[in-house]
Amino acid sequence: MKNRLTILVFVLSLHFAFGQTDTSFHAKGIEGCYTDYYIAFTERGANPVTDGQHDVVISVIHQGKSECYFGKATVKDGKFVNPVTIQKDDMSFVPLNTMFKSLDQNWLEEQDMSTINDINDGMTNVFLTKDKYELRMFFYTFVHPKPRANRKAPPADVLLKK
Repeated sequence: MKNRLTILVFVLSLHFAFGQTDTSFHAKGIEGCYTDYYIAFTERGANPVTDGQHDVVISVIHQGKSECYFGKATVKDGKFVNPVTIQKDDMSFVPLNTMFKSLDQNWLEEQDMSTINDINDGMTNVFLTKDKYELRMFFYTFVHPKPRANRKAPPADVLLKK
């Protein structure tokens, strides 16, 4: 736990240093699945997302708590295109916009429309809906593998018995 907190503080520090726009969002402290996905993608990075339809994890954050769901998103030229779908428990997919009200207009007016649908390090921007849900997609099949640890040697008196 202490290790994760240290990593989270480090990641947040990096975001402050490099002027990311969603730093205050992460500083809120979000319970649930979102933080684990965000840390993994930030630490490991991801390959560029190719054109086509891809499986995604959709994080839904509301009042400081997050839930994550499976979905599908189509990508063209490094950007996702609508509709994004979310998977139901019967394994069917429905458009995400049938579940959430449209985007918050005040938030939308502050966004750069030329980059709003960009995918960076396997993640989309965070989107704010009218009913104050925050959404982000993680293209989990593109995240870099977890780094392998070095194999530790035993103490000399164990290894060099002879």
